[in-house]
Amino acid sequence: EFSDLALWQLINRNNAKKFAKKNNLEYFYKGNGQGLVGAIGAIGYDFQDHTLELLSYRKKQKFGKERKISIPSVKEMQEKTYPDTFNSFDTKKGRVLITPHGPDPVFFGVRGENVNSLVYASKIIKSEEKLDGYLIFKSNQGTGDHLKNELTFQTMKPYASGKLTGIVSNSPKVAKGGHVFFKILSNNNEFWCAVYKPTGMSVVASHLIKGDKITVGGGVRKASKNFPRIINVEFINILSLEKQTKISNPICKKCNKKMKSKGKEQGFQCIRCGKKSSKKINEKISRQLEKKLYLPKISAHRHLTRPKQRQGIQNKSSNFKNSLSWFCVYEN
Repeated sequence: EFSDLALWQLINRNNAKKFAKKNNLEYFYKGNGQGLVGAIGAIGYDFQDHTLELLSYRKKQKFGKERKISIPSVKEMQEKTYPDTFNSFDTKKGRVLITPHGPDPVFFGVRGENVNSLVYASKIIKSEEKLDGYLIFKSNQGTGDHLKNELTFQTMKPYASGKLTGIVSNSPKVAKGGHVFFKILSNNNEFWCAVYKPTGMSVVASHLIKGDKITVGGGVRKASKNFPRIINVEFINILSLEKQTKISNPICKKCNKKMKSKGKEQGFQCIRCGKKSSKKINEKISRQLEKKLYLPKISAHRHLTRPKQRQGIQNKSSNFKNSLSWFCVYEN
């Protein structure tokens, strides 16, 4: 229960300490103790799906120094190991996504579905730096588990996360910088949603109209002076599209051309054949969206975002096999 809650809502560190004491858990922490929430959540986590991550470690003398990795080798690795690894390289931006930026001891981390694919991937990656070894961890990265919870008016608290199904209730507004804001109506409550330009989904959001039925997933941002609590959207799943029409001059059925107005309240007439009509018509506009799941650009994915290639995949088996290369210390 603690793990489930920690996955999608903010838990006070003092509650984590009380939980540990109540359940006779030995614990140690540095700083303010907020890390206890993640630690307790991890040991009690009920994996309904999982991925693996191979972390390759640096030698101690390299801690904090610039990481130099062969960009072409990372691209090659992704091409050769797809779809068994994911989110390693952004081909559109030419950007490596497996190297951290801080002073930690990790040189790179490759995420994937099985041990053998990760070990193979690590052998393709090239660097002049001599590394210490690797260790493979089981994780919930790429599972989308943080967005399984159904958000409601009651659970829409700052820093919570989940998903919400409803009807678009206003015309999306494009703000400065290209970010898009809109509202959806769900269970008689309206919720603000924000789609930021770097996600690559702002164009999708801007083409939504009132009446579209969608499911959105994301984290809740606390209220500001301009907006109440708002969902920072991480995916948009379009369930149904409202018909979009515009009022226009009637079309001559014989000539297949739009008629011209004869003047105020004088109707319309085809300039070719002279056929007349008394009023304008509702013309259907082709929608620029489809009924499907829209995801952010790969470089805008969060750690738990379920990538396109993992849609429909579920790793349930958690048997630990000693024969697999879960870790390795390099001899160099």
